[in-house]
Amino acid sequence: MGHNLPPPNMMAMTPEQLVSEYYGKYPSIGPGMIGAASVGLFYSLWSFLVAKLMREENGSFGVLSMMEMAGGILTGWLFAFCSAMWAACAVLVTQVSPDVIKMVHTFTWIIFDCTYMITTMQMVAMGLFTVLNKRQTMFPAWAGWTAIAIGASFIALVFMPFVTEGPFTVPGLWNFWVIFSTWIWAYFGVYNYYVLKHVYKAPEAQARAAGRAMPA
Repeated sequence: MGHNLPPPNMMAMTPEQLVSEYYGKYPSIGPGMIGAASVGLFYSLWSFLVAKLMREENGSFGVLSMMEMAGGILTGWLFAFCSAMWAACAVLVTQVSPDVIKMVHTFTWIIFDCTYMITTMQMVAMGLFTVLNKRQTMFPAWAGWTAIAIGASFIALVFMPFVTEGPFTVPGLWNFWVIFSTWIWAYFGVYNYYVLKHVYKAPEAQARAAGRAMPA
C-alpha cells in the first residue's frame, strides 16, 4: 500500500514530479504508511526477546545484549517514525507546496538511511554474541558472521543523499535491493527462525542452549 517497493528516487526528481508521480498518484500511501507506523515497534519487542536470550550466565544483561536491545529499540522507533512522516506527506499532499513535501520526504529518508549505525550496532552485537559465546547453541556461527557482514555493508547508505543515479540511490540495486533483502531474509529471517525454535524448548534445554547451564 505504501508503494515503497522500490521507493521513488526523490534525489533525481523535482518536487512537482515527486507529488505527481508518487504521493498524488497513489491514495493508498497514507493508510499504508500509518499501518507501517503502527506495527513498526513490534521489531522493538522482538529485540527485547532476543536481548533476554543473550543474558550472561548469572542472568544479567551484558554489553552485547544491551547493544542489541538499544539498537533494536531505536530501529523499531525509526520504522514507526519514518512511516508516520511519509504518511503525513501523503495526507497533506494537497494542502502544502510540493517543495515542503519533497523536503519532508527527503529529510525522512536521510534519517532512515544515514542513521544506519543504529541497526548495525544491533546486528554486530548479535553476531559477536553468536560467534564468541562458544557455550551457546541457540544460533549457528555462520548466522553470526552473516549478521556482522550485513551490518557492515550498511555503510554504503551514507552515499544516498549525494547521488541521483546508480546502485547507491534510494531505489538502487545495492542500497535498496541488496541491503534490505539481505537484512530481511539473511539476518532477521534467520535469527527469527532460531529464536522461535529456541523459545519452544523446555526451560532446562533453553538454559543449556543459551550457555547458562552445563549440558546434562
